[in-house]
Amino acid sequence: MRNLIVILIALFTGSLQAQSEFLDSNAAAINAFLHEHFDSNNSSMVIGLVDEHGTRVFSAGRLDNVTSKSVDGDTVFEMGSITKVFTSLLLLDAVRRGEMKLDDPVEKYMPGGVTIPTFRGKEITLLNLAVQDSGIPWHPPGHEEFLRPESGEPDLEGFKKAANAYTVEMLYQFLSSHELEQEPGVSFQYSNVGMALLGHAIERASGTDYESLVVDRICRPLGMKDTCFTPSGEQKSRLAHGHLADGTKTDFWSFQAMKPAGGQLTTANDMLKFLSANLGLSETPLTPLMRQTHLVRHSGSQQFGQTAMPWFDNGVYIPPGSNLLGHSGGGAGNLAFVAIDTTNRRGVVVLTNQMNTYPNPVGWTLIQRMPFTPSNTTLAVREVVGLGIGLKKDTPTDRLTITKVFPHSPAGEAGLSIGTEVTQIDDTSVESRDLSACMRLLSGEINTSVRLYVRDDNGVERVLELARRPFLTNG
Repeated sequence: MRNLIVILIALFTGSLQAQSEFLDSNAAAINAFLHEHFDSNNSSMVIGLVDEHGTRVFSAGRLDNVTSKSVDGDTVFEMGSITKVFTSLLLLDAVRRGEMKLDDPVEKYMPGGVTIPTFRGKEITLLNLAVQDSGIPWHPPGHEEFLRPESGEPDLEGFKKAANAYTVEMLYQFLSSHELEQEPGVSFQYSNVGMALLGHAIERASGTDYESLVVDRICRPLGMKDTCFTPSGEQKSRLAHGHLADGTKTDFWSFQAMKPAGGQLTTANDMLKFLSANLGLSETPLTPLMRQTHLVRHSGSQQFGQTAMPWFDNGVYIPPGSNLLGHSGGGAGNLAFVAIDTTNRRGVVVLTNQMNTYPNPVGWTLIQRMPFTPSNTTLAVREVVGLGIGLKKDTPTDRLTITKVFPHSPAGEAGLSIGTEVTQIDDTSVESRDLSACMRLLSGEINTSVRLYVRDDNGVERVLELARRPFLTNG
C-alpha cells in the first residue's frame, strides 16, 4: 500500500507539472514585462494563454488617462484586422449552409451594374478573397497616402476618418473601374478591400447584415458575449480607449464598407474561447471549418511568410514539432495579436490600447516557447541562413569592416567582433569592391563554406573558415 501511495503521488505531481508548463512557466517574466511597460502610463496590455489544461490571463495598466480602472480579461479592446479571420470563417459557414460555393465568381453576388475586375478573362472567386490572392490592392484609393506620406509622419487619424467614411457605393465604384495587375490565385497580396468585398458578398448571399452574421453564426455559438462591432453602454464602461504614440486618446473605428476587414471589438476571455475552438480544445460545429482556415495556401511573402485563410506565420522561426499561425490587427491607437500552435494545441492573445509596445513579438515569443527576454519580445525570433555578420565599406579608406555580429551565428561562435576588418573573401581581395559586390561574395548555398581573411584593431590577422548554416536571430 505504501508503494502504491508513492506511485500515485509521483503521478499526481507529474500531472501538475505538465499542466503548468505552458500557462505558468513564463508567469514571472510576463508580469514583470507588463508592469514595467504599463504601470505608470495611460495605456494597458492583456495577455491570454490557452492549452489543453485551461487558460490564464495576465494584465497591467488602465482603461485610459481619465479613469483608474484596471484592465483584465473582460476589458474590451479593438482587434483590428483579426476580424479577417472571422470573415473567412463566415464564408466557410455560408458554404456549409449551401448559400455560397468557394469557386463562385464574386460578381455572382453583386447587384446589376457592378462589375468585378478580371485578368485576361479570369474571374475573382470567393476563395481568392478569403486567401487574399485576388490581386485587389491593400487599401482603397487614396488611403495609402495617409500611412506613407511623401513627407512627415503617418496621419493615423486621417486614415481612420477616410476608412470610416468609405461606403459600399464607393467600393462599387472602385471595383467597376479597377484593373488587376496580376492573375487571381497566383500570389498572396494582403487586401483590406478584398476582405471588405468578401464580407459584403456574404451579406448579400445570406440576406443578413455582416455584424449580425458574426454574432449569430460565430460569437453566440462559442459563448463570445463581448465580441461585437457596436458596444453596449455596459461594454463601453469596460472599453480600453486607444492612445497614439504621444499618448493622445482616440476613438474606436466606426466602419461602413470596411467593417469585415477590421471593425471588431473583443476581450481576451472571448478570444481564448475562439482560439480554443480553433485548436479543438472545445469541439464545436465550427471547429472543422476553422481547421480549413489553417491550411497554408501561399509562401514566400517577405512580410507575412506562409499564408493561410487568412492566418499567416510572419516568416518567424517554427520550432521542430510545432505548427504556428497568427494574425495581427491594429488601428489608430490599438494593437492586437493572436497565434496558435495547431500541433501542440496552444494559443495566445495579446491586446493593447497603445502604439509603442508591439504585441506581435510578445505573442510569437510565447507561442514559440522561446525565452521571454527583452530582445525576443521586441523583435520576433526568425531562422536565417548565412554567416551572421553585418558589414560596411568606408569610402575614403576602402576598408570593409564588421558592424554587427549575431549571437549563435557562425560568425558569433568564431569570436568575430564589431570593428574587425575583412581583407579577403575566399581567393578574392575586397579592395576596390563596393559593399554589394562584397556581400555577393559572402552569399552561397546552405552548408557551404567561405574563408574570411580578417584583421583586428591590434593588426592581428587571421583566416577563418565559416559554414553558411541556419541560426536563430531577432536582429
